[in-house]
Amino acid sequence: NIMKALFSSVGMDVQEVRAEAARIEAWAKDGKTRADIEAALKGEGDSELSQIAQKAKGDEFWMYSRYFGIGMVKLMDIVGIDMDKDEVYPIMEDWMTNKLGKSHLTACGDSDLFFRVKDKLEMMETMMKEIEIREKKRMAERLEEKAEAALRAAEREAEWQKEVESAEKDKVDA
Repeated sequence: NIMKALFSSVGMDVQEVRAEAARIEAWAKDGKTRADIEAALKGEGDSELSQIAQKAKGDEFWMYSRYFGIGMVKLMDIVGIDMDKDEVYPIMEDWMTNKLGKSHLTACGDSDLFFRVKDKLEMMETMMKEIEIREKKRMAERLEEKAEAALRAAEREAEWQKEVESAEKDKVDA
């Protein structure tokens, strides 16, 4: 497993990281506000987010990762911040620079990338729905055409049958 190898190469356990993420998410979903998240990022309180912030602040070699940034965006979403890149950028800048005391450039770039990719996916999803609708309309038109053709064939058959019956009746009468 590539993920397991990657995590173990930096001295981390996949299950432990996932469990930590789940605990932080549960903590944030427990009625936390933007102010609570910001306090934890300053290192205040005893939450896991606060502990992570304290470790990051205390380590001059701490290195931001895209996954950390996506986690920050997820926290913003949980506490009800509008998920728009123009809303998220200044908040990410504030959280990274003023709350964690780290550079915001990569984090803000990653949040912009996240929203560009998300927008593209949403456009693709819309386009696929439009294609599906168009195909269903075409299928319905084809079925309607087949039904009309079947009705015309049935009408012709009925007319033919009437002509045959009429011709037989004329023979019998003659």
